[in-house]
Amino acid sequence: MSALTSQQTRQLEKSLQAHRVVMQNAARDELSHAEEHSFTAIAGEVPDFGDQATAAAITDFDNEIARRNVRTIRDIEEALMRIKSHRFGTCIDCDEDIGYRRLMAFPTASRCMTCQSLHERTYAVGGAPTL
Repeated sequence: MSALTSQQTRQLEKSLQAHRVVMQNAARDELSHAEEHSFTAIAGEVPDFGDQATAAAITDFDNEIARRNVRTIRDIEEALMRIKSHRFGTCIDCDEDIGYRRLMAFPTASRCMTCQSLHERTYAVGGAPTL
C-alpha cells in the first residue's frame, strides 16, 4: 500500500492532468506541422540526393518528436489509471512504496529507485549486432 497521503495523491493527479493537456496540445501541434511540411514540400518536386537526405532527416526528427509525445501521453494515462485503481505510488516490481519526492520529480514513475536502477541496467543495453 502506498504511503502517499490523499492530499499528495490529489496534487500529483492534478499535475499529471495538466501535463497531459500540455502534451496533447504539443502532439496536435506536431501533427499540424508534419502535415504542412511534408517530405515533398521539404525536398521539392524533383529533389536531388542532398534534398532527399535533408528531407528524410527532418521527417525522421518530426516522427521521433511525435513518438515521444505519444509515449509521454501513454505514461501519463497509465499513471492516472494507477491512481484510480489505488496502485499509484507502489512499485510494479516489488510492491514497495515509491517515495513522494521521486513522484514529485517524475510523476509517471512506476518503479522505486532500486527496481528502476535494476530495470535500466537489465534493459538499457541494446542488442549486439550479429552477422
